[in-house]
Amino acid sequence: MMALCWATPLGAAPTLPEFAVYLWGVPGVDDLDDRAAALAAAGMTVVDWEPDQLEVLARHGLKAMIRKSSGEVPPGLGASPTVWGYHLADEPYPESEFPALAESIETLRRGAPGGIGFVNMLSTTGPFLREYMRVVRPDLLSFDYYQWWWGGDRYFEKLEQFREQARLAGIPLASCIEASANPGVERGDRSYLPDNARKLRQSLYTNLAYGVKVVEWFSSDLLFETGSARLTQSGRDVASLNRELKRLGPHLIGLRSLDVFHTPPLSLGTRAAPREHWVQLIGEPSRDGLVLGMFEDDGGGDYAMVVNRDYQMSQSVTVRLQSRWLGIAPWHKRKDYHYAIEKLNKQTAEWQLISSTSYVGFTFVLGAGDGELFRIRTRVVD
Repeated sequence: MMALCWATPLGAAPTLPEFAVYLWGVPGVDDLDDRAAALAAAGMTVVDWEPDQLEVLARHGLKAMIRKSSGEVPPGLGASPTVWGYHLADEPYPESEFPALAESIETLRRGAPGGIGFVNMLSTTGPFLREYMRVVRPDLLSFDYYQWWWGGDRYFEKLEQFREQARLAGIPLASCIEASANPGVERGDRSYLPDNARKLRQSLYTNLAYGVKVVEWFSSDLLFETGSARLTQSGRDVASLNRELKRLGPHLIGLRSLDVFHTPPLSLGTRAAPREHWVQLIGEPSRDGLVLGMFEDDGGGDYAMVVNRDYQMSQSVTVRLQSRWLGIAPWHKRKDYHYAIEKLNKQTAEWQLISSTSYVGFTFVLGAGDGELFRIRTRVVD
């Protein structure tokens, strides 16, 4: 694969200080405080908002996505801590639009150094995506692929391809998730399906395993009842997942995605962990497969996100740890390791020791579509 060469931009791309949960649109209520309170209660952190009404957001601990057609920043707005980013375009097409977007992002970097120039991409990959990355040099890579509406055959292939482009560019990955798993939504069917919560859970945690740092829920008219700040049934499912994100996000934001592996049956574009990889997953043969996202922090610490692709049933999962030197060093130079494994409690946000072992690993039950984050501490045994 040919590596991409990135030109140095005129302004520095901003970094994400925290994990973000963004909602496309707002509830249809006129009172701004009621609107902001409903968004905060649903677990959003970034919301569409007008630049002259930022004090309302500040009262509710939210940040604004300012919708603009260019990168020009009104005086004083660029320094506002309440502004998260500027929504510049959704699904730009054709490629002739890319140079103008690149100019808008550079203008933003000069006028609002802490603000994100936000562009959401089509799920089209290949030369189209590579050209976008080369010309626009975005602050983050956002895309939409709605597996429950459009079919899941290419869902993981898209995650693989967008993750790789974000990794090559050294920028965060952002992903849109449909807020209702009913495939009839695009035909006007808003009915609630009994497996909605499990499907949304599977979408969220598979995205997290791929290193997504900005979750985008699409859209507000699926989360809130018409003309109201009351959540729909699907909205309540989203709010429940957002409560988990509130605890997971502070840990995920500082992690760098290293690898993503699947267990059989392999989906299009995915791969199994090589036999010598030091972390191996074993699931139940009668279930859909598992996803293993491997991460590291700034200090080189190891993390693993394990996700059940099966949104219908839970399954027993064995995580087997083996020597990091397996298949790499000659036998007389291989080292022994002791592993301490901790799981992040999604209710308390605290790490809990679940195993302390050499090479053996551990077994646990993973709920339908669910995921768990583990920290693996390694000590060389003398």
